[in-house]
Amino acid sequence: MNKDYTEEEWQLQEFIAESINLVGGVPKLAEIAGVSPRTVYAWKKGERHPNRHNLKRLTRYLEKIAEQTESSTELYFPLTVGAEKRGVAEHASRSSVAQVDDSAATFLAPSREPDGHQEEFIFVDKAEARPSAGGGSLATSDSSAGRYAFRLDWVLHKTQDANSLRIMEVMGRSMESTLHNGDLCLVNQSDKNLVEDRVYVVRLDDEIYVKRFSRIPGKYLFRGDNRELAYQDIEIDPRDESRSWEVIGRVIWAGKDL
Repeated sequence: MNKDYTEEEWQLQEFIAESINLVGGVPKLAEIAGVSPRTVYAWKKGERHPNRHNLKRLTRYLEKIAEQTESSTELYFPLTVGAEKRGVAEHASRSSVAQVDDSAATFLAPSREPDGHQEEFIFVDKAEARPSAGGGSLATSDSSAGRYAFRLDWVLHKTQDANSLRIMEVMGRSMESTLHNGDLCLVNQSDKNLVEDRVYVVRLDDEIYVKRFSRIPGKYLFRGDNRELAYQDIEIDPRDESRSWEVIGRVIWAGKDL
């Protein structure tokens, strides 16, 4: 069992998969629940969870099927779980919505969204870890320091594994003008494949950094965009087994408070 999933989340994912088979496919289940097929796919993958209203519509429909077939089933999932998932969006005060770019990666501080819009968003944990764009950060905890919301369609366009996403706060100046001190960046922890000129969060010994990747003969170079601070670049020999390092993930988005 994936350690990141609770028992209830696993049961809920199984419920969605069984429901899809029972009603005849994803489009039909989406119609019953009153959401888009894309949202049902996210439920099936465990990237999102239906709220109480969605679960109520599904269980009512399945009850009718059970009555018509005169069969019993243990498929129905407790509505209290839906209430818990809905509560994710209710744990903080209202805040404004900022349009990030023309791909509509709408970013929200944690807030209570109207029920009619809730299915359009996915919530991402903000890690306590703060990668340094300078000389290294000892703030490396993966514990959650709150949640932020992104548009579901934009996230699924970037990755099919939304559970691997984390928000991290940048420290330091070596990535200016791309990333500034205090900026928030969205890190895809499932993308560890190093590609030239992409930005990554990396761990070196006990510190973490956010740098742009490039290759030099025989070595990896993680460099800052602020060339005035080029002395803070990091060279790694991948053949040197004595050095402890790893790629935490690729930065796929960055934002800031204005």
